[in-house]
Amino acid sequence: MSGFDNAKVDAEFFPDGRWKSNFLLNLGYGDVSRRYPRNPRLSFEEACRIL
Repeated sequence: MSGFDNAKVDAEFFPDGRWKSNFLLNLGYGDVSRRYPRNPRLSFEEACRIL
């Protein structure tokens, strides 16, 4: 995920300044009763061209 406040994340999780955040990644499983159905995806052939 991009578009987050790097400075706030860094202050909270890396206060010594040795590390800096670049992106956020959410891991886990959603509540099946509250998830939206998956939207259609392009096939490999529709999305890619091999040169």
